[in-house]
Amino acid sequence: MNSTASLMISAIIFFFILRGQLSGMHKPLKKSGITLLLPILYISTSLTQLFDPTLHIREDQVIIALLIGMVVSIPLIITTNFEVRDNGNTFIKRNRTVFVLLIVIFALRFLAIATIKSIDPSTLSFMCNLVTFGYIATWRIVSFIKFRSVTSSKLVDLNA
Repeated sequence: MNSTASLMISAIIFFFILRGQLSGMHKPLKKSGITLLLPILYISTSLTQLFDPTLHIREDQVIIALLIGMVVSIPLIITTNFEVRDNGNTFIKRNRTVFVLLIVIFALRFLAIATIKSIDPSTLSFMCNLVTFGYIATWRIVSFIKFRSVTSSKLVDLNA
Protein backbone atom coordinates (compact mmCIF):
# COMPACT_ATOMS: atom_id res chain seq x y z
CA MET A 1 0.00 0.00 0.00
CA ASN A 2 1.49 3.34 -0.97
CA SER A 3 1.66 6.32 1.37
CA THR A 4 -1.16 8.18 -0.44
CA ALA A 5 -3.59 5.31 0.08
CA SER A 6 -2.47 5.00 3.68
CA LEU A 7 -3.09 8.71 4.25
CA MET A 8 -6.54 8.45 2.67
CA ILE A 9 -7.49 5.55 4.92
CA SER A 10 -6.11 7.48 7.89
CA ALA A 11 -8.15 10.55 6.91
CA ILE A 12 -11.34 8.47 6.80
CA ILE A 13 -10.58 6.91 10.19
CA PHE A 14 -9.71 10.37 11.53
CA PHE A 15 -13.08 11.66 10.33
CA PHE A 16 -14.94 8.84 12.12
CA ILE A 17 -13.03 9.48 15.34
CA LEU A 18 -13.80 13.22 15.26
CA ARG A 19 -17.44 12.50 14.47
CA GLY A 20 -17.63 10.03 17.37
CA GLN A 21 -16.09 12.52 19.78
CA LEU A 22 -18.49 15.25 18.68
CA SER A 23 -21.57 13.04 18.89
CA GLY A 24 -20.46 11.73 22.31
CA MET A 25 -20.57 15.30 23.59
CA HIS A 26 -24.12 15.86 22.39
CA LYS A 27 -25.64 12.40 22.48
CA PRO A 28 -25.50 10.12 25.51
CA LEU A 29 -23.21 7.12 25.32
CA LYS A 30 -24.82 3.72 25.48
CA LYS A 31 -24.81 2.07 28.89
CA SER A 32 -22.14 -0.47 27.94
CA GLY A 33 -19.73 2.11 26.46
CA ILE A 34 -18.64 -0.36 23.78
CA THR A 35 -18.88 2.39 21.14
CA LEU A 36 -15.80 3.94 22.73
CA LEU A 37 -13.82 0.92 21.59
CA LEU A 38 -14.97 0.98 17.93
CA PRO A 39 -12.08 3.21 16.71
CA ILE A 40 -9.70 0.40 17.68
CA LEU A 41 -11.56 -1.80 15.23
CA TYR A 42 -11.42 0.92 12.55
CA ILE A 43 -7.66 1.39 12.81
CA SER A 44 -6.93 -2.32 13.12
CA THR A 45 -7.91 -2.67 9.46
CA SER A 46 -4.65 -0.92 8.57
CA LEU A 47 -2.77 -3.89 10.02
CA THR A 48 -3.61 -5.79 6.84
CA GLN A 49 -0.48 -4.10 5.47
CA LEU A 50 1.40 -6.91 7.20
CA PHE A 51 0.40 -9.12 4.27
CA ASP A 52 2.22 -6.83 1.82
CA PRO A 53 5.28 -8.81 0.62
CA THR A 54 7.20 -5.58 -0.05
CA LEU A 55 6.91 -4.48 3.58
CA HIS A 56 10.24 -4.67 5.37
CA ILE A 57 9.80 -3.81 9.02
CA ARG A 58 11.93 -4.91 11.93
CA GLU A 59 10.70 -5.92 15.36
CA ASP A 60 12.35 -2.92 17.02
CA GLN A 61 10.57 -0.55 14.59
CA VAL A 62 7.24 -2.09 15.58
CA ILE A 63 7.99 -1.70 19.29
CA ILE A 64 9.19 1.90 18.91
CA ALA A 65 6.13 2.86 16.82
CA LEU A 66 3.75 1.37 19.39
CA LEU A 67 5.59 3.06 22.27
CA ILE A 68 5.44 6.43 20.48
CA GLY A 69 1.70 5.88 20.03
CA MET A 70 1.27 5.17 23.73
CA VAL A 71 3.14 8.36 24.64
CA VAL A 72 1.04 10.38 22.17
CA SER A 73 -2.11 9.04 23.85
CA ILE A 74 -1.26 10.61 27.22
CA PRO A 75 -2.59 14.13 26.46
CA LEU A 76 -5.70 12.59 24.88
CA ILE A 77 -6.28 10.47 27.98
CA ILE A 78 -5.85 13.48 30.26
CA THR A 79 -8.28 15.65 28.28
CA THR A 80 -10.98 13.00 27.72
CA ASN A 81 -13.43 12.83 30.60
CA PHE A 82 -17.05 11.90 31.12
CA GLU A 83 -19.94 13.49 32.95
CA VAL A 84 -23.37 12.43 34.10
CA ARG A 85 -25.85 15.15 33.22
CA ASP A 86 -29.15 16.02 34.86
CA ASN A 87 -31.05 13.41 32.87
CA GLY A 88 -28.83 10.64 34.29
CA ASN A 89 -27.12 9.87 30.99
CA THR A 90 -23.35 9.82 30.55
CA PHE A 91 -21.71 12.08 27.98
CA ILE A 92 -18.16 12.88 26.91
CA LYS A 93 -17.27 16.16 28.63
CA ARG A 94 -17.08 19.06 26.22
CA ASN A 95 -13.42 19.81 25.61
CA ARG A 96 -12.05 21.51 22.50
CA THR A 97 -8.51 20.54 23.44
CA VAL A 98 -9.21 16.95 22.32
CA PHE A 99 -10.05 18.18 18.82
CA VAL A 100 -6.94 20.37 18.70
CA LEU A 101 -4.76 17.45 19.83
CA LEU A 102 -6.24 15.13 17.21
CA ILE A 103 -5.71 17.68 14.44
CA VAL A 104 -2.11 18.28 15.54
CA ILE A 105 -1.41 14.54 15.68
CA PHE A 106 -2.87 14.05 12.22
CA ALA A 107 -0.87 17.00 10.84
CA LEU A 108 2.33 15.57 12.34
CA ARG A 109 1.62 12.31 10.55
CA PHE A 110 1.40 14.15 7.22
CA LEU A 111 4.60 16.01 8.06
CA ALA A 112 6.44 12.80 8.95
CA ILE A 113 5.45 11.10 5.72
CA ALA A 114 6.42 14.17 3.70
CA THR A 115 9.82 14.69 5.31
CA ILE A 116 11.21 11.29 6.32
CA LYS A 117 12.97 9.89 3.27
CA SER A 118 15.36 7.45 4.94
CA ILE A 119 12.66 4.75 5.26
CA ASP A 120 10.89 3.28 2.27
CA PRO A 121 7.33 4.65 1.85
CA SER A 122 5.45 1.42 2.60
CA THR A 123 7.40 0.83 5.81
CA LEU A 124 6.94 4.46 6.87
CA SER A 125 3.20 4.24 6.19
CA PHE A 126 2.95 1.08 8.22
CA MET A 127 4.94 2.60 11.08
CA CYS A 128 2.62 5.65 11.07
CA ASN A 129 -0.34 3.28 11.19
CA LEU A 130 1.24 1.48 14.14
CA VAL A 131 1.71 4.80 15.95
CA THR A 132 -1.94 5.59 15.23
CA PHE A 133 -3.01 2.16 16.43
CA GLY A 134 -0.92 2.61 19.58
CA TYR A 135 -2.45 5.92 20.56
CA ILE A 136 -6.01 5.09 19.58
CA ALA A 137 -6.01 1.72 21.33
CA THR A 138 -4.42 3.12 24.50
CA TRP A 139 -6.60 6.24 24.55
CA ARG A 140 -9.84 4.38 23.91
CA ILE A 141 -9.19 1.54 26.37
CA VAL A 142 -8.38 4.03 29.14
CA SER A 143 -11.41 6.13 28.12
CA PHE A 144 -13.58 3.03 28.35
CA ILE A 145 -12.23 2.38 31.86
CA LYS A 146 -12.91 6.02 32.82
CA PHE A 147 -16.43 5.73 31.38
CA ARG A 148 -17.12 2.56 33.34
CA SER A 149 -15.92 4.14 36.57
CA VAL A 150 -18.16 7.20 36.01
CA THR A 151 -21.18 5.03 35.22
CA SER A 152 -20.52 2.71 38.18
CA SER A 153 -20.19 5.69 40.53
CA LYS A 154 -23.49 6.98 39.10
CA LEU A 155 -25.12 3.67 40.03
CA VAL A 156 -23.66 3.88 43.55
CA ASP A 157 -25.06 7.42 43.88
CA LEU A 158 -28.49 6.27 42.72
CA ASN A 159 -28.53 3.41 45.23
CA ALA A 160 -27.39 5.60 48.15
